[in-house]
Amino acid sequence: MMTDQLFLHIRRLLPEAVIPQTEIASFFQARLIKKEQLLLKEAEPCTHIYFVNKGCLYLFYHQQNRKAVIHFALEHWWLTDYKSFCDEQPAVYSIAAVEDTEVLSISRKDYETLLQSFPVMALYFNKIHERAYGAALFKQKTYATLSKEAFYRYFRTTYPAVIARIPNELFASYMGVSPEELRVLQEAFIS
Repeated sequence: MMTDQLFLHIRRLLPEAVIPQTEIASFFQARLIKKEQLLLKEAEPCTHIYFVNKGCLYLFYHQQNRKAVIHFALEHWWLTDYKSFCDEQPAVYSIAAVEDTEVLSISRKDYETLLQSFPVMALYFNKIHERAYGAALFKQKTYATLSKEAFYRYFRTTYPAVIARIPNELFASYMGVSPEELRVLQEAFIS
C-alpha cells in the first residue's frame, strides 16, 4: 500500500502515538511522477503538499532562463512551495522529479481537515516543519560561512546518498556554481 511508508515515518517520529491508518490514508492520493515531470509550475495555484514514498523531487525557480535549485526531497521527505500552499497563492517555485518518483499528495482543504480531525497529525506535521526549518537555517549558515569547496566537501561527506542520486547539472545549480566549477570541486574531493 502506498501509504505504508508514510505510516512508518509517522511512527518513527511519534512512537507512542495511536495512528488510525485507514481513516488517515483516505486523505491522501497516490501519484507516480516520471523523471523531469512537473508536479508544480511557477505561477500556478499551489494546492498540494507531497510526501516522497520512493524517488526524488527538487524545488526550483527560473532565473535568466535557467533553473535555480534550492531544495531536494528524497524518501520520507515532504515538499511543496510552503508559502504559496499556506497562503493559497500562485506558486513562486516549481517542483519536478529527479527520477521516476512515487508520492502521496494531500490538498490544502484535506490537510486542514486532517489536522482538525486527527490532532496527532498536527503534532506530526509540527515535528516535520520544525526539522525542516532548522535544516533550512543550518543550510543557510553553512552555505554563507563555508567556501564552495568546503560546502561541497561537507555535503558530499554528510549526504553521500543524495549526491549519488542528483545529476551534476542540478547539484551545480543548488550550489550556485557552473557545471564546470562543480567538476573542479569533484576532482579536488577525489584527490
